[in-house]
Amino acid sequence: MYQLKDGSPRYGIRTEHHDQALQQDTLPRGGSPETIAREASQLGLHHLAAGAEHRLTQSWADEDDALLVSLRNENPLELAVAEKIVNEKLGSTKQWLHKARTIYSRRLAPAAARRQTAGMLAKALFLRLFLIVLLIGPAVLAVSVNVPLLVLVLIGVASILAAMYLGGVVTEWLRLPVHPPVRAGWVKELRRDVVDATLLAVLQNKRAAVDRQTATAAARGWKHLSFVAGQLDRMDQGPAL
Repeated sequence: MYQLKDGSPRYGIRTEHHDQALQQDTLPRGGSPETIAREASQLGLHHLAAGAEHRLTQSWADEDDALLVSLRNENPLELAVAEKIVNEKLGSTKQWLHKARTIYSRRLAPAAARRQTAGMLAKALFLRLFLIVLLIGPAVLAVSVNVPLLVLVLIGVASILAAMYLGGVVTEWLRLPVHPPVRAGWVKELRRDVVDATLLAVLQNKRAAVDRQTATAAARGWKHLSFVAGQLDRMDQGPAL
C-alpha cells in the first residue's frame, strides 16, 4: 500500500521503473535513429530547398528552443551517438548538399534527356560560348586603347551582370531544368533538426524519461521536413486522371 497525493491509501505495486515506462509510452515516437538519418539522406535538393523555405516561415524556428538546448546539454553522450549516426548517413552539411544535388539531378535526368534529344543542350552551349566571346570584347577593346582603370572595372562589372542576365534568358528560353537555390546555412538548420530527432530516438530507445513538451520540440523540425518532402513527392505524381 502507498498513499496518493491527497493522502488516501492506494493498493498495488509501484516501482520507479514502471512509472518511468508509463511516462515514456505516452511520448510521441520518432522512429529508430538510423531510420531517421537514412530517410534524410534520401532527400533531394528540391526537398531541402522547400523544407528550408517552409522552416523560415515557422515561428518555432525563429530561434533555438530552450528545451532543445537543455536536452542537448543534459545528454552529451546520447548527443554524440546521434551526431555519429547522422554523420554516417549525411556527412557534413556540404556533403549532404552534394548528395541532395545528385539525387535531384537523377530526378531531372528524363527532362534533360528530352532537351538533349531536341538539340536544346547543344544550342544552349553555343549561345553561352557566344555570350562569353561577346562580353569579353568590350574589355579587350578597352585594354587596347588604354582606358582608365576605373572605366575598365566598370566595363568588367557590366559584363558580368550582363552575362548573368543573358544566361538566365537562355535557360528560360530553352526551358532547361535548373537546380533550386538553397543556402548552406539553412541546410545546416535542417541538419540540426535531424540531429535533434535522432537524439530523441536514441533516448527513447534507452527508455530515458523525456517530457512530452521536449519530445515534441525535438521531433518537430524533422516532422515538418518530412511533411514538406511528402507533399512534393505527391505533387510529382500529378493529379489522378
